[in-house]
Amino acid sequence: MSTYSVPAEAFRLLKDGLIDNPLHSSAPPEVREVYNLVEYQGSNDPSVPINWRFAESISAIKGSQACMVNVLLKKKYGISPQKVIINTDHACLIFMSYALSQIDPDGKKITVYNFEEFNKLFPSQMRDPHYRSPHNSACTNIYKTRDGRFYHIHGSLDATQTQAALGIPHVYDVKPGDTVHSIYAEKVAQYDASTLDKLMNDEYRQAGTICQSTEEYLSSEHGKANAHVGLYEVHHIPNPSQKSTWWTMPEGTQPDPSRPLFGLKVVDLTRIIAAPTIGRELAELGASVMRITSPNVSDVQGLNFDLGWGKWSTHLDLKQEGDREKLRALIKECDIVIEGYRPGAMKKWGFGKEDILNMIEGREKGIIYVHENCYGWNGPLSYRSGWQQISDAHCGVSLEYGCAMGHEEAVTPIFPNSDYCTGVAGAIGAIQAIIERGEKGGSFVVDVALNYYSQWLVKTCGTYSLEVWEKVWNKHGRPVFHHKDDMLISMPVGFGLLMKNTPSLFNPSFFETRDNKAIGASVKTVKPIVNFPDGAVKLRFNVGCRPNGVDQPRWPADLRTEIVA
Repeated sequence: MSTYSVPAEAFRLLKDGLIDNPLHSSAPPEVREVYNLVEYQGSNDPSVPINWRFAESISAIKGSQACMVNVLLKKKYGISPQKVIINTDHACLIFMSYALSQIDPDGKKITVYNFEEFNKLFPSQMRDPHYRSPHNSACTNIYKTRDGRFYHIHGSLDATQTQAALGIPHVYDVKPGDTVHSIYAEKVAQYDASTLDKLMNDEYRQAGTICQSTEEYLSSEHGKANAHVGLYEVHHIPNPSQKSTWWTMPEGTQPDPSRPLFGLKVVDLTRIIAAPTIGRELAELGASVMRITSPNVSDVQGLNFDLGWGKWSTHLDLKQEGDREKLRALIKECDIVIEGYRPGAMKKWGFGKEDILNMIEGREKGIIYVHENCYGWNGPLSYRSGWQQISDAHCGVSLEYGCAMGHEEAVTPIFPNSDYCTGVAGAIGAIQAIIERGEKGGSFVVDVALNYYSQWLVKTCGTYSLEVWEKVWNKHGRPVFHHKDDMLISMPVGFGLLMKNTPSLFNPSFFETRDNKAIGASVKTVKPIVNFPDGAVKLRFNVGCRPNGVDQPRWPADLRTEIVA
């Protein structure tokens, strides 16, 4: 059998798939001078039983992020580029991290799955009391249509509209002999895929997609409209009155290259995984992030436990003019706005892209507006809402995973890999915009999308060879999932297989325990993936994660303030 090495392939992917990729030619040219400082370590053989090269993908993207940080160190601080070490086994944990963290690791060992204990510290903000019911969970899944295609419907955070589109009650007692999936399978089978696609997206404005092959996506009108984009796209908005600048340091503090983004202020208008990951990645580098949530909008607190590190959290109800004015005040003082709601959602409250650019038009320094969606920002489907599973299905990732397991079915991959990778990619785009603002002035818009990552995975990263895939699949006993097996089914199985067959993936050195003063408890969680061994850069967070609505909507004078009272 030929020799395969995940670390070697990750480095090759960093160089060929990102640094030298023509789709990333807008990156600072200095990245080509520093990528050789990235060293990959880890197991040669893949660990995760998925045919797509997830380990190589996240490792290469984190390497690209490290390169961008090295360019920032040189340009802002005059620091020579630093050596970087990335362990590819460790890197895999980033797309599992929300399930691996523990509160009180030496005592109760509370995880997101210990609902009663966890909710005492992170109270639920789900408005639908039936959100976790098996019936409503089955609303997010892949089903077969009348014309033999597979279609992914999605219940989002409230399944009522998707259920209404299909004529399914929100509360439903499963009939004897049926499964929770039966009623959805029966209803979806009454539609041709194209008809169902229009019903969901255009009539009911719900997320849903035909499960395409990779070839179908790449050759489609929408795929072609976004084919010119790599992992992200940066747009410069020149303004002669906004000169080149970095950011304003808090009074009494000095720039500190060990925390290269300290002093940078970020407004975080996001939820779930992909867009919140952007803010967490910036916070890891020292940025101060104020996350805005509404007390009247559902949010998954278990994800905030993972993605809320380094962020304050304040409640604002944008239906109230007083709260909209508070948000304007936060934005007028910040450097970056991250927005991750469905396209157009923030525009109706006066916080769309143009609104924010106009808001700071007369300011001496420009702003960086980072927005993330599912389908990408070009083409006929850019208006649609979507999630990780939708992107996986739309770009062909799900169908190819099912085929690799020996059947012609679309199957959602075990872990939310595309979510986390999209978030890291968005942070790289934001850092590039920071560097460019420091040289050119003006404002910047950074386009980020789940499909941008997914199409890069398909076109550039790819799958394992049959030989390598068979080896990792055999190692785990050749598990087979089917289209009806959503992530609530496949993910626990995946974790069990990894813990049994590749326990080295959960090496204790990949974890750390943090004293989280925001909740008054210690938390064991995955360490930052990128390691600067010479100590010039120290990746950590200014404040701990916390439930929503804890902080006041203002920037504190001391950016290390744990709770903004």
